[in-house]
Amino acid sequence: MATAEPTVPSSPPSRLRGMSVTRKVSFWGFATLVVLAVAFYVWWGVAFGVWIDNGVYAVTITLLLFGLAGMWLVMPNPPSSPPAPRS
Repeated sequence: MATAEPTVPSSPPSRLRGMSVTRKVSFWGFATLVVLAVAFYVWWGVAFGVWIDNGVYAVTITLLLFGLAGMWLVMPNPPSSPPAPRS
């Protein structure tokens, strides 16, 4: 009887290679929102000297969460191992 080797989840770059072009564009668009959120927060803090502000938090968190949620939804499901046979 052959033993099944456990499947190791593939890293995100290798999973990106198998995606269609439209999904890749969507993924990188959402990743841009994450980068934009961090850049906006740092820019605002440096430009105005204000690091604690509810308005800046609202914009940053909105961009960050939409970016992370979009990236998570666009990624394909990881491969799953078949269930072990019952005896």
